[in-house]
Amino acid sequence: MKKTYNLPPELVARAKRVLKAATETEAIIRSLEEVGHEDDIHRAVRRAGGRLPNFQPLR
Repeated sequence: MKKTYNLPPELVARAKRVLKAATETEAIIRSLEEVGHEDDIHRAVRRAGGRLPNFQPLR
């Protein structure tokens, strides 16, 4: 679905640079995905009682 948004150009340019995205669209999509991943992490931490499990290092 095509939509039009009024986004601050400096934020889009920064996201594109930080993410090393080829296009502005890629930068925006990846930024939104990152927000979703961050939300997943916060939800998992809350379900774990606010503490992360004791991870064992990979060998």
